[in-house]
Amino acid sequence: MTASVDHIHHLDRELPPVGDLRRSMALWVPSERVTVQRIDVPTAPERKWADLITWILEDRLLQPVDEMHFVVGQTVMVEGKKQVDVAVVSKQDMREWQRIAENAGIHPTAMVPDYLALPYEPGRISLVWREGMCLVRTGASSGYGAAPDIVWTLLRRALSVAESGAESGLDRAPRLSISVPDETLVPEDLRALADINSATIDWPLSDLPLSANLMRGEFTPTVANTATPSWITSAALVLLTLGLGIGYLQFANQQLGQTISDLEQQLQSGFGTLFPGKRTEADTVRTEAERLIAELFRQRESLQAPAMKALIQLEPAMANCGCDLQMLVASANKAVLEVSNAGSLAVKSLTVPGYQVDKQTVGETTRLTLVAVDRP
Repeated sequence: MTASVDHIHHLDRELPPVGDLRRSMALWVPSERVTVQRIDVPTAPERKWADLITWILEDRLLQPVDEMHFVVGQTVMVEGKKQVDVAVVSKQDMREWQRIAENAGIHPTAMVPDYLALPYEPGRISLVWREGMCLVRTGASSGYGAAPDIVWTLLRRALSVAESGAESGLDRAPRLSISVPDETLVPEDLRALADINSATIDWPLSDLPLSANLMRGEFTPTVANTATPSWITSAALVLLTLGLGIGYLQFANQQLGQTISDLEQQLQSGFGTLFPGKRTEADTVRTEAERLIAELFRQRESLQAPAMKALIQLEPAMANCGCDLQMLVASANKAVLEVSNAGSLAVKSLTVPGYQVDKQTVGETTRLTLVAVDRP
């Protein structure tokens, strides 16, 4: 079975071609335009059959043989005689089918009569309704397509001949299987003899026998036309895949950049909340935060120094005293302050827990000396 198959009547469902690109496809073609003639195998060598067949079939055909296209099919044994099936179709029909396929953007690689899509079972005649026509398969390679009235007549004749025993090779009348959308389309006499169902043919999934391919001789498809579209299709798919990949990467990169920008803004906002009044760039947040935290720890250690504790103890006494600080000297366990305009501070007795306070007043200047007292 070929990779891509469909009926020529359904090509309007195919996707339109892209530019000059054409898709290779095997096609089912209407059997009513094709006849299958069974003749005795010529005694001449097979290479000469093409010339002999046109002469043998000339009297059976209504059209001039030079307007017809002949395709030699399978060889069969009938009553001990070797015979061969020959498919006959007009060259005009072949060219018309090629034109229809080309207009649909299809490069046909095979054309096979559509009655061969019907299932074959020895001793059974199969019929399928196809858009107002009937397709009939009577044997492994034999069958036909025709209007319903003609088909009913041919079926009655075939069944009558079989029942009378006039047709060789049949021990009994063949069974009849008919697939139609409405069983009332079948005459009552045939309806009583047949297995009726509503099955249809799935053309793309039907097994297409290339042995019955009509595209031979002058209608043989060129290899170049079938190879080029395949190469172009592969290249187009690769380019499309690359284009989609690049587009996705660009989109993902933009999304990533936006996400990074949002995170930087959040980081800077959090830094300003943690350290009021401070601002820094996103790439220096960590360094600046570590520096500020270290500074806070140093301030904390400074507040724990004895001299700083002494100054903190003095805060209640010096609050609202109106004095001016002239000098401050602090060491590990001692602090010396000189203030002017001490006012009440100059005459008030000062007591600082844990410290010995020495107060001296010279003129407008008051000196306070605080010395840490070692506790036992």
